[in-house]
Amino acid sequence: MKKSVLTLAALLSLATANAMAATTDLSVTGTITPAACTPTLSNGGVVDYGVQSLSNLEETSTTYKLPAKSLNFAIECSAPAAIAVIANDNRRESAGPNPWLFGLGMYEDQPIGIYYMHWDDEETLIDGGSGMNLISRDAGNTWDSHRTATLVDAGRGPDERISFSNQTVSSPTAVTSVTMNMNVTGHINKDLSFNDNVTLDGSATIEIVYL
Repeated sequence: MKKSVLTLAALLSLATANAMAATTDLSVTGTITPAACTPTLSNGGVVDYGVQSLSNLEETSTTYKLPAKSLNFAIECSAPAAIAVIANDNRRESAGPNPWLFGLGMYEDQPIGIYYMHWDDEETLIDGGSGMNLISRDAGNTWDSHRTATLVDAGRGPDERISFSNQTVSSPTAVTSVTMNMNVTGHINKDLSFNDNVTLDGSATIEIVYL
């Protein structure tokens, strides 16, 4: 009898605990798209400044300006899709506070300089026709047209993304191909002190997101 009483008490205790258990909900969300979009950059995505002498670079009040460079930036989709472009700076520690400026790496704990990536409407083609750049600074909730699009480091700046329109609407257009001439503008910090060659080490990841 004593064993039966102990067993009954254990069962009652367990039932009471189950009745008072807290709960939480799990939600599974997301979007499945039939399209796959692939970005590519000419020259393997390498902007090569070669060997530059400071004495040959254009001087500003705070920097030495590197020669203008550009790459062809293309996006190809397997089916029409509304897309946007974002970027992440892989050398963020050398870039400073401005999210539009990407870092060129460090030299003996000193930031070497910065660069930024941009393109104009005139350089944007959508499915072979003229395109328009759209900018959203609220993760794609609202869009504004901009003649010049400048990539922002997603890890430091506003939740900004760049999309495209065929110039007939002010919201992103579903596209199968986008091409533009992406300009890269770089600057070396004028107060950088060095007595040896400095190797530029800029690196960024450009990503396609689906809207």
